[in-house]
Amino acid sequence: MAISKFFKKDRKAVAGALSTLAVLAMSVVIFGCASQQTSAPFQTRLYVGTYDDVWLACLKALNDYPLKVSNKDSGKIQTETVNGPYNELVLTYPAPLELPEKFRYSLKFNFAKLVSEKTNKPLVRVRVIKELEQFQDFYTGWLSYPSDGLEEKILLYRVQQVLNMEKAISQSEQKKSKKSP
Repeated sequence: MAISKFFKKDRKAVAGALSTLAVLAMSVVIFGCASQQTSAPFQTRLYVGTYDDVWLACLKALNDYPLKVSNKDSGKIQTETVNGPYNELVLTYPAPLELPEKFRYSLKFNFAKLVSEKTNKPLVRVRVIKELEQFQDFYTGWLSYPSDGLEEKILLYRVQQVLNMEKAISQSEQKKSKKSP
């Protein structure tokens, strides 16, 4: 009976406390679910340019990798298996890695021809998949290991830089040909 008298007297305080509690509970649910990181097993980027130009730019960006498959017609490039979690010629990881010999990976590039709806310019979608594996033990062998996506992003950035350089070189050559008779 004493409790019911307390609630009748401080009805506004109880209502305010309940609404604050409801807001806190909703924010925990919303932000708790949103903070879970789900990373895609691949990196994708669109490039403006012809399929041939983007293909050659990818091959130039992959110059430090041994290639296993390079099929332009099917739009696939695959590297040989590289030992370690990263290619040391491309990336020097900031922190020392424990037992890098327990890792190996290969990269797969998939290409798709597209056309921009607004400008009708040719586009090429390039998707990079890093198949990273970690050696567990003699009985289990090599198991799939998630990539952090860093090397894939670096390679896609390299492709864009190669395309930018090729464009600048062709513009420079066009200017020279216009100036000289």
